[in-house]
Amino acid sequence: MALYDYLYVDLPRVISLYSQLTGGIVESRETTHERSKSADNKRTYDFKIFRHDAGGTANDKSASKDLVKPHHSVLVELEDELRKQGFLLDLDAEGCGISLRDPHIRGLLGATLCVKVTGRAVIEDYERMKGIAKAFPEITKFINKSIESGVKQSPEYLEVQNQLEELATDLKVDKNRNSRTIAESKLKKLKSDLAQIASSASKVSSVEPWILEGFHTWVDTFLPDIVNLRVYPYLERPDEQIFGHLKREYFEDADTGSFHFTYGSKPTEKISLIGIVTAIPTETPDSFDPLAEFSGEGLKDSETVESGFRGLFRGFDGLEQMIRTSRFPRVLVQPIVVYRNVEPNKSLNQTR
Repeated sequence: MALYDYLYVDLPRVISLYSQLTGGIVESRETTHERSKSADNKRTYDFKIFRHDAGGTANDKSASKDLVKPHHSVLVELEDELRKQGFLLDLDAEGCGISLRDPHIRGLLGATLCVKVTGRAVIEDYERMKGIAKAFPEITKFINKSIESGVKQSPEYLEVQNQLEELATDLKVDKNRNSRTIAESKLKKLKSDLAQIASSASKVSSVEPWILEGFHTWVDTFLPDIVNLRVYPYLERPDEQIFGHLKREYFEDADTGSFHFTYGSKPTEKISLIGIVTAIPTETPDSFDPLAEFSGEGLKDSETVESGFRGLFRGFDGLEQMIRTSRFPRVLVQPIVVYRNVEPNKSLNQTR
């Protein structure tokens, strides 16, 4: 039996889909615990499932039999029911030879509700990146100061510094003009060497302020509070991605900072995603034209105004497409659950 580590659960959608698939009413309750400072912040839920007797109505709980289940059990059952009832295309089960470019696969994606994919993943938290960009100049300054401080403690730097101090001491008592000239020239050379050692260390490059300000405006305008998850099912075809927007309130770990520190922006382990298919971009331009109704002659004044107003939105389509990065052969989804599942390692099975 595999163990599941759920990282993200869209609870309202889970309840809605589970209820539709099983015909029961589902209620959830969050289990709260007294947490110590060392405890994690993972949420745990119980689900109360109301299954109705024959003749009972959907709202008649008195005619139902209820069953309390842990949320992990319900999530596994949801995936099984989606698969059994034909609402889930499991790319993992289809085999590694398929491609998201395959017209048959894209046809299946368009004819089903959900898709499951497992692979390496990238997490793009734009709010987090905005915070880093804002603090980047000060962080850069701190890092470079730390590097410079480390260099000044190196044996090479200390040796040159000692030579410089000894020469400066000798100069104070040297009254000979010729030897002083030679010593001063050597002192100048040592100071230059010392500066060269301090500046030769690799330092973090700074970024021009207009770039950081532009990034901040870009995120605030187009990507507010967006966390993208991109899953790459086939590393040999990196342009084939299943991706979607994660909502912060549905992360299992309520502390997203802890999540980012634990998994990083590029998790080393494979991640599984189940999501509702929302966009399947075509390889050729989309023939659907929302403004086709205004293409004729003799438009009324009201229609002309409407055409111009709605045309403004269409004029931003290219910009929106660039922001959403939803293009062929990628597939956009609304994530329902994100998790890692691990099969038991028999070599670790220690039986007495």
